[in-house]
Order: sequence, then structure tokens, then C-alpha cells
Amino acid sequence: MFSKKKIEAPLNEFDQVIVGNSLGKDAWKRLKKNKMAVIGMVVVIVYSLLAAFAMFLPIYPYDQIILDHQHLRPTFNKTAGDLMMETKLEDLYFKAWRSGSLVVTEEQSTQIKTWIADNKTNTVWNFCYAEGERQRAAGTFTFSAADQKTIDRLQSRIETEFLISVEKLFWTDPVTGKTKNLEKMDYEDILPVYASITGLEPKDVEAQTLTEIRSQVLNTIKETSPDLTDEEYASSLEMELTAMGEKGIHTIGKSNLIGKIQTTVTRTSERTLKQEIKDGSAEFPINKTVNLSDNLTAEIQASKKHDRHYYLGTDYSGRDMLSRIIYGGQVSIAIGLVGTLTSVLIGIVLGALAGYMGGKVDFFLMRLVDIMYGLPYMLLVIICMAIFGRNIMNLFIALALVSWLTVARMVRGQVMSLKNSEYVEAARSMGASTGRIIFRHMVPNSLSVIIVYSTLRVPAFIMQESFLSFLGLGVQAPYASWGSLVGDAVNGMTLYPWKLIFPALAMTIFLFAMNFFGDGLRDAFDPQSKNQL
Repeated sequence: MFSKKKIEAPLNEFDQVIVGNSLGKDAWKRLKKNKMAVIGMVVVIVYSLLAAFAMFLPIYPYDQIILDHQHLRPTFNKTAGDLMMETKLEDLYFKAWRSGSLVVTEEQSTQIKTWIADNKTNTVWNFCYAEGERQRAAGTFTFSAADQKTIDRLQSRIETEFLISVEKLFWTDPVTGKTKNLEKMDYEDILPVYASITGLEPKDVEAQTLTEIRSQVLNTIKETSPDLTDEEYASSLEMELTAMGEKGIHTIGKSNLIGKIQTTVTRTSERTLKQEIKDGSAEFPINKTVNLSDNLTAEIQASKKHDRHYYLGTDYSGRDMLSRIIYGGQVSIAIGLVGTLTSVLIGIVLGALAGYMGGKVDFFLMRLVDIMYGLPYMLLVIICMAIFGRNIMNLFIALALVSWLTVARMVRGQVMSLKNSEYVEAARSMGASTGRIIFRHMVPNSLSVIIVYSTLRVPAFIMQESFLSFLGLGVQAPYASWGSLVGDAVNGMTLYPWKLIFPALAMTIFLFAMNFFGDGLRDAFDPQSKNQL
């Protein structure tokens, strides 16, 4: 039998157990007493979880465009088809009032004209719809034959139209008999698969695909640089294709071929489902396997197109606002975190080196910081985005380019105040290297200040990205961020206010939560800071 050695706890002079404490434990105790900081922390955690697990949430695809669902208002109990019918009826009732077939009182007619003069379009539509429905229910108003035909045609579309999504594609090798997922196959292996569907030779498919890729790349170059000559476009195209390399070209080619196969599967399935709807045998939602050929099968899902519920409405392309706000939060939070981490890492390295080494190293690094402080920050970011292109990676780099300056100064001051401490002298006398002293002893003792500053920088980066998106230099479609959603909604804010209110509200709540959380961390790590002027 092995006996466990009893560890005696340290006691004070009153025989009481001495409980150890640390800066982290002490700060957590103080943080828990700050209710606003705790609420902010919970909100930040909830937002982060939603962003991290967005792909697993039961929401519609954020980039799926349904033009029939443009500008649908938020609702909890009506389907997209109901809202489409209401929108069409509002338009027909308004035209009926203009033509005089929808009879209203003189006072009501005057009021409608006043609303039109004041650009209160939604109020006019709502009144005409309510009055038209009341008169139609009372039997005092009927639509013309042409209008009734329009309504019946729309109702038929609402009841019969559907959406098909191809979930997976499988190819069975006719030689080996092995079944593979098309997404996991290489470009060279997908070429004969598509060739077998179209009846073409693989080399002809490859030539056609390469032509399409060149056209795609050329169109991208023309969008970013619209004022070049034909010779310059040709030269830029060859340079871009060379930079992409064979791997990049094959990646685009694979995506194009899979997209074409999915389109073929969708069209084949649509013909079958339309016939089933006519026969009355279709029951939605549908999940089944479709055989496109002897060796190619697809798993598809089909649902009624206009049975969707949009709890936060839709945008100008018929995309679900709830889905876009959640995925927009994913991008905005990522920008805040990546920008903060990048700026903090650069600032810690340069600030610690300047503060510990002093002399010429400190002089040159601090003069560099002073020079960069004198440059207009947002102008530099805008120039970087204009030169290197508008994509998310360049946005990360541009935002973090000069945002490390304050961190560097702060860390430099902390290191200068600690470099003559006893534990630093002890480490130096034992032969510890400069890097070990800085990054194993001094920087960890400055982490409380760095953590507090980092939490306050995240909302700053999100606001900067929002400003760039408002200028058209931020996140580009089909991706979205809170800033780009707000920027897109500004033009139609009077007609479709929900497109502005919901993303702005989501961003505002997160920014407030981060600021409360950051202030709480500051007070927890340094309780005397709030008493300092």
C-alpha cells in the first residue's frame, strides 16, 4: 500500500490557513462586483459564440440571392409569399386610388397627397392597402380583370415555386468502383467527370475552362483598374496568371466545374419536381438522391421558395438580414481581434526593445513612432486599400499598419519602470539573455495593462472598418460586415428602415459591451486608476 504524503498548509500566528492570492484572482473578484462589466463580458461571449458557430445555426445562407424577396419587411408570423402578395396589393390599391376606382373621402384623398409630398411612401402604401382590403371585404371594391389575373398569377407562383440546393456530389469510378466526393477530388480528376456529362473530350473541357478563367481574371483586373489600355490589360493578365500559378488556376477551374455540374443537377431536378407538383405528389421539404448518370449521383434538398420567414427582413438582393448580420458580426469581430492582436504583438516587441535597451535603439524607434504619429492614420489606410486591392487580408494589414504606436509607447514605459527591479537584476546576474529577460520576466509583468488596452482597441478597429465600408473601401460582396451593412442601408433608410436599424443596433450593443468590459478590466487590474486625473 502506498501512502499519500500529507501536505501541510501554511498557517499564520493564529493557526489560520493562509490562502494564496494573485493579481488575476484579485482582479476577478473586483470585476465580479462591477455589474456593467459582467454584463458586457456576457454579451461579448454570446456574440463571439454566434459568430464562431454561425455555420451550424438554423439560418438561411447569407449570400443566397432571391430577387422576388427584395425589401421584405421584418415579420414573425408571415411568410415571404404573404409579404409578396401584400406588396403587390399595396401597389394595385395605390394605382386604383390614382385611377379613381378606389373611392375615398375628400379628406382622405387630401391626406394621401400630403403624405406623397412629404415622401411618406410607406404610410401611403399602408393606408391604401388597409382601405382597399376593407372595401373589398365589404364588397364595394373589386379589381379589374387584368389586376385579378396578375394576382392569380402571383398566387400560383407563391404556391408552386421552389428552391433546390445541391448538398453533395459523388462520383463512382467505373474502373475501381470506388465512390468519391467531388469536392475532395483534384481538378484533373473532375475534368473527365464533366466531360462524360457533356459528351466532350477532356482536353476540350480543359481548354474551355482555361478560357473562362482568363476571362474571370481579366474582368477582375478591369474592375480594379478601369483606365488601362488593351496592351496593359494583356500584360496585367499574364502577370496575374503567373502569380496565381498552376495551383491557383486549378483551384478556380475546380470551382467552376463543380458549379456547372451543380447547375446541371439543379435543372434536371427542377424538371422532375415540377412534374411532381403538377401531379400533386410532391411533399416539401424534399431530401433525396438524384442520379445524373450511371456514375454521378447528387444529394439534393428542395423547399418551397416563398415559405421562408424573415424575422429581420431582407436587403436589396432578397438576402436574409438576420443571416447577414450574424455573418457580418463574424467578419467585424475577426477584424477587431486580428487587428488588435497584430498591433499588440508589434507594439510589445518594439516597445519592449526600446524600453530595455535604451540608447540609440530607443532613440530611433521612438523617432519612428513620432514620425508615424504625425501622418494621417485613416489616409494611410485608404491609400493602402486603394493600392493593394479591396479584400479582407489587405484590410487587416492596412488597419494594423500604424495602430501599434500607442502600444509600443505604453510597453516602453512599463519596461523602463521595471528594468531596474530586483528580479530583473537577479536574472541579469545569472546570465539570462536579453530576450529572456524581456519576454519571460518584464512583458508578463506588464500583461495586465496590455490586456486592458487590447479590450479597448477591439471596438476601435470595428469602428474604423465601418468607416472604410461607408466609403466603399471595406469588406466587399458577397461578404458583409456590420459597417458594410449600415453603408448599404443608408440610401434607402426612409423606405426600408430595418436594413439600417438592425445592423446598427447589433454593432452598437457589441461596442458598448466591449467598452464596459474594457473599463471593468481596467478598474479590476488597477483599482486606483479611476481615482487618477
